[in-house]
Amino acid sequence: MSLLSLHEISKKFPQSKQFAVKDISLEIGEGEILAIVGENGSGKTTLLKLIAGMEHPDSGQIIYSGQTIVNGKTATPANQRGVGVVFEDYALFPQMNILENVRCALHQQEKNAKQIAKDSLALVGLEDSFGSYPHQLSSGQRQRAALARALSSRPELLLLDDPFKSLDTRFKNEISEDLRDIVKNSGVTTIFASHHAKDALSVADRIAILHKGKLQQVDDPVNIYKSPANAYVANFFGKRNEIIATPTEDGFYSGFGFISDPNSKNYTEKVKILFRSEDAKIKKSTEQPLSGEVVRTLYYGDHQIVKLVDDEGRQISIKAAPNRHFVKTDRMFFTIGKYEIEEAF
Repeated sequence: MSLLSLHEISKKFPQSKQFAVKDISLEIGEGEILAIVGENGSGKTTLLKLIAGMEHPDSGQIIYSGQTIVNGKTATPANQRGVGVVFEDYALFPQMNILENVRCALHQQEKNAKQIAKDSLALVGLEDSFGSYPHQLSSGQRQRAALARALSSRPELLLLDDPFKSLDTRFKNEISEDLRDIVKNSGVTTIFASHHAKDALSVADRIAILHKGKLQQVDDPVNIYKSPANAYVANFFGKRNEIIATPTEDGFYSGFGFISDPNSKNYTEKVKILFRSEDAKIKKSTEQPLSGEVVRTLYYGDHQIVKLVDDEGRQISIKAAPNRHFVKTDRMFFTIGKYEIEEAF
């Protein structure tokens, strides 16, 4: 069942020639974690602000928890929507400890406000830091405190604007691993914006891709990664290799060798063979039809990336096991397990 529905939402700011978001329609289910991802300027934050009531769309309709909160020029005020919001600056009061920070988000007449604040901090793993002030916390702990404050008012919907942007790598990995468990345990439907594809893949139930204000694809992480709707989506989740090839009767000929494929007969002009680094496998046998010269290896601990070039200097990257040894200028043989075909020109 949908908790939030967006219907043809558009917004253009007066100083801009382009729409910030254009004709966005989305359904967000109860208890779902939806990631909205895209480059800076793609419209992610604008969309969150439209949902929260901090901005008003030029057109469209928003239905939340069975109530129409935006319809044309009519809108429910932001403070009446019951939506929790955490923006990237956290907005914690420096003169208050984190228990006071969380408690101040509750209505003064709220019964057991102090206990609710404590429970919210415990939910995010800060039960031992009630008396700490924001400057005494790590960036990851400040993020957790802001999350606890948003959850303390028990919203049905939680909006997080780039929650990992200000964190260093160690704290980013820590909070991203825990964020899914925290919001799932709370039962709160969550939408978070991010410009990092990896965060969305590991945390979200579904991912919505924005590009220049337009929705490109909405799907679960596996389908987004394995079956991208277009080249922009595919490259957002890791740049793909591109091999220029010429179709023949039974395959494609390229600078790296011959790729047998019965679909080649459907093409008359040169094509691009597109594949990710993990979809190719390096082989020891010289009987493999594809090969390239090793120009570089990049070691990442649990794997390495091998750069190969063909005789014309075109380069591709292949993921390999960390214990394999590769020598520069050696010729390596490989196969491609999965690829897409596009017309080259």
